[in-house]
Amino acid sequence: MKKWLTGIFVIAVVIFVGFELVDTLKESKNREPIRTMQATDFSLPTITGEERSLSEEKGKVVILSFWASWCEPCNTEMPHLQSFYEKHQADVEILAVNVTSKDSEAAVKKFIERYGLTFPVLLDASGDVSAMYGAFTIPTTIILNRNGEIEQEIIGPMEEELLKKYIQPLF
Repeated sequence: MKKWLTGIFVIAVVIFVGFELVDTLKESKNREPIRTMQATDFSLPTITGEERSLSEEKGKVVILSFWASWCEPCNTEMPHLQSFYEKHQADVEILAVNVTSKDSEAAVKKFIERYGLTFPVLLDASGDVSAMYGAFTIPTTIILNRNGEIEQEIIGPMEEELLKKYIQPLF
């Protein structure tokens, strides 16, 4: 008798769990898609001394690249970013945010010259902007759509082909 009651109980639980799973799947199909997160505005000085704000770039696809001159993966990534920028600067802005709190302006200037960087290089002397974006590992790349929403975050060095893959859908 106990085995028979246990069997009925197990079957009832399985049926109940099955119905709950079906209901959950139906609900998930009717939910709104997850929205992208709005990027937080910031202002930082460039290596040339002018002030740049992220909000100035609204309407453009933006690549935020957090880096340092001593970072070997950053050294690997920068030629790819520069090449991508040369081909797509009409459609994309790159803001290279140097984590100056862990670097020096002299080293940044040498780095820019070494790689012939033509996109804006911003100096995050306090490290506040890097921390605000969670760029604790460098390089970290954050891609924003034309509405200033975060579309993608990549930790580690980027190559030009990977940039194209992430950026093309945003044009």
